[in-house]
Amino acid sequence: MIEHLFHRKIQLYIIVASLISFLLIMLDVIFDGALTQLDKVVNQWFLENQSEALHTIFFSITKLGNLSTMLILSLVVTLFFLWRGYRAEIKLYWIGMLSSALLFSGIKELIGRTRPSSYIGDYFQHGYSFPSGHATMSMAFALLIFFTLYPRSSTIYKYILLAFVVLFPLSISLSRLYLGVHYLSDVLGGLSLTIGSLFLVYRLLNKEEQSS
Repeated sequence: MIEHLFHRKIQLYIIVASLISFLLIMLDVIFDGALTQLDKVVNQWFLENQSEALHTIFFSITKLGNLSTMLILSLVVTLFFLWRGYRAEIKLYWIGMLSSALLFSGIKELIGRTRPSSYIGDYFQHGYSFPSGHATMSMAFALLIFFTLYPRSSTIYKYILLAFVVLFPLSISLSRLYLGVHYLSDVLGGLSLTIGSLFLVYRLLNKEEQSS
């Protein structure tokens, strides 16, 4: 059973605010607005504030958002949910992860934004830039774990989950900026798109389960 999380009005506010934010960011990217000017400033700042220690840290962090890592984590999550008997949550998890992957992949091709040229050393990434796939999928993973475990957790574990749902995608997004393979608007777009779309998926599946 998918546990009810947040009042439905709050869910709706989050969905609307997140998707409007994503739309505004996307329009800014398309029409080269104020945020894209800030992108250049942010990328330059990261370029000027690098060190070998930070290289090591952020190379390691960014690997957590790689496809292979996400597949392994998803397998572990699926097995854990099966063990705990969270069968409805497995459906939520995979619909959420797959829809997030399809959304960011489709929008990347639609917008066709070129990646920054400020990447570190040999860390070149193929494909388009907006929105960030790493930001999207790390947010999706963290949020779907949060949806499932938060209502069932004691107070201390709720704080841990709140920290996780913020810090996991934030650290991976930061690594993409540091490594110079994404702009700030790429990661903000990926995060806002995921929050809005997954709260919508959660809302629809929760409603479907209650009516069945």
